[in-house]
Amino acid sequence: MKREGCFWNDRKAEWYRKGLRCSEFPGKVVPFILARTGDAVTYLDVGAGCGTLTIPIAEAGKVVTALDPSPSMMRILMEEVEKRGLSNVRYVEAPWGEVDLGPHDVIICANVPELLKGSTGFIREANMLARKAVFLIEGVGPDADRFYYKDLYPLLFGKPYPRRTDYIATYNALHSMGIYANVEIIDYNFDQPFDDIEEAIDFWKEYIPLETDDHDRTLRKFLLERLERDGKGLIARFSKRSAIMWWRKA
Repeated sequence: MKREGCFWNDRKAEWYRKGLRCSEFPGKVVPFILARTGDAVTYLDVGAGCGTLTIPIAEAGKVVTALDPSPSMMRILMEEVEKRGLSNVRYVEAPWGEVDLGPHDVIICANVPELLKGSTGFIREANMLARKAVFLIEGVGPDADRFYYKDLYPLLFGKPYPRRTDYIATYNALHSMGIYANVEIIDYNFDQPFDDIEEAIDFWKEYIPLETDDHDRTLRKFLLERLERDGKGLIARFSKRSAIMWWRKA
């Protein structure tokens, strides 16, 4: 697995934490998982990020190992865990495969494309380590939009936003291994707030990425037309769809 720490710098990690406060994702995914793993005690959250799933699972009384290679994400996770007074979270700042994690009752991997994308290597290892169940979560739809890229790519680069691999590749990999996973499709909002238009422009320049100011005027005009006023700031409305693929161990 490549070091996601290279992708998740401090700015992106803070934006993710900011967006998480407006996200329906943990509120839909965590009850789904807990309802199917009620007797489980230990959970391994692979690609835990800043605690999207780790924190609510720990707040439900479970013991959670949070694995993530990004120092920026791990710092935020530790801050949030301390703020909530939780003592049942173990931090492992490393990529998958570099640390011996040991068996856990449940293994979760949500939105970590480097480990999935139809590959059987990670799935095989996770299946061996899980005592009770495995949950894999990936986006639905190869043409799904991301951060208004479907409109921005033609505008900025004169070309369409490329199609992306979605959950079907992983599901087919599971099937080829003889794992006939359950699949649940969920829809949720994951809105992104900004203090002002300058922060929004910086966000898109960081994510696309754009290293110069050549497109600032185009970005500003587009975002002012697309973003909504929210109190004293702005907010980008994003609707997302994911597949939860899961199976119990025999």
